[in-house]
Formats: sequence, C-alpha cells, structure tokens
Amino acid sequence: MKILAATDGSRAGNAAVRFAANLLGRARRGELVVLTVLPDDADLPEKAAAEKRRGGTAAARFRVARARHADEVPEVISREADRLRADLIVVGSEGRESLEEWVVGGTALRLIYVARRPVTVVRAPRKRSPR
Repeated sequence: MKILAATDGSRAGNAAVRFAANLLGRARRGELVVLTVLPDDADLPEKAAAEKRRGGTAAARFRVARARHADEVPEVISREADRLRADLIVVGSEGRESLEEWVVGGTALRLIYVARRPVTVVRAPRKRSPR
C-alpha cells in the first residue's frame, strides 16, 4: 500500500501524517510519502530541506511540490497522488465549520471533489483548555 500524506506543518497536517504512519504500521508493509505544497516563491523550510538532503527516512519519503496560488493546492496534491500511484491520500482538517468553509470549501473538502484516488480526512486534535 502506498499512502500520500499531505501536510502544511499545522496541527491538522501533522495529525494526517501520524494517522498515515499508524495505518501503514498496522499493515506492516507499504510506503509513506509525505508531501508539502509550497507557493512558487516560498523557500523550502529547513526541516524539509534537511530531510530531502538525507533522502528521507526508512519509514517515509519526503516530497515538496509547488502551487502558484492557494486555490491550486488540492489539484497539486491530486496530481502528485496520481503520479505516485498512491492507494490513499490522507489530509488533515482543523474541523472549523465557518460560513466561509461551507461556501468556498477548505483544502480538504476541495480535494475530495478533485481527487481521483480515495481521500481520508483526519481531524486535528482539539487544543486542551487550561483548567
């Protein structure tokens, strides 16, 4: 099984990567590809650059793709999944239910509509409030 986990470094993105790694751990075989989509003019984050220089880890490969604008991110994720022949795409969601997300749709929602491969949306863990 090959899983593409898309992340932007947020809590939701990190939850998606953890979910995908756990899923593959249970299967005891497969490949995890962690994808970060950046704007064309953004520099590669240092952590991603270091992983790319090392070639990733035994458990995961790391890829960086570029998008011309934020609206293109779901399409970029879908194209990468097709190119890699991923069996599953995993993305995170903050779980906001704002009017804007219902009208416009977040990245995860739009990805569900454009992807030609199965998509799993993982909700970010809620922040714990101090007691």
